[in-house]
Amino acid sequence: MRQPKFTIYAKESGVEIAPCEKKQPGKPDEGRVALRFFKLASGAHQIRFVVEPWEAFDLQRRMNAVQLEGGKETLTHKFDAGAGETVTKLNVECYLRNGKKGYALSIQRGEESINVAAPLGEFLFAAEFLKGLSLAQSWVEQAER
Repeated sequence: MRQPKFTIYAKESGVEIAPCEKKQPGKPDEGRVALRFFKLASGAHQIRFVVEPWEAFDLQRRMNAVQLEGGKETLTHKFDAGAGETVTKLNVECYLRNGKKGYALSIQRGEESINVAAPLGEFLFAAEFLKGLSLAQSWVEQAER
C-alpha cells in the first residue's frame, strides 16, 4: 500500500509529515496529520506532533505568511499527561543569517527541542503537502448499519 509521506532532512535533524489516525475506544476513528521531528544521531529522542486536519491547513497558511512576510508563527498544544500539563510548541520561521534568508520548522516540548532548517523549495512544498493532507485526512469512520 502506498502512503503519502514527505521528509525534510537537515544537517543533524529532520521532520517527517504523514497521515495518521486518531483511535479512541468507543469512538469512531478520525483522520489526523502527524509531524515527527527527529535527530539523526543514533538512539536520539524524537517528538511526534499530531494535528487535526484544520490545524494542518492553518499551519500551511502560517508557513506561506512566514515566507512572504518573514518572522515566526507558533502553533501550541497543551494536554494533561497525568503528571501535569505538557506544552508543545511547533514553530515555523524565516530567519536571516549572514545576510541570507533561511526557513525552519522547530518543535519544543519541555526541555527538548528539535530544529529543522529547510531550503525555500522544501519549506513551501511541505506547506502544500500539509494543505493536501488536511483535505485528505478530513474524515470520520462511520459505523456499519
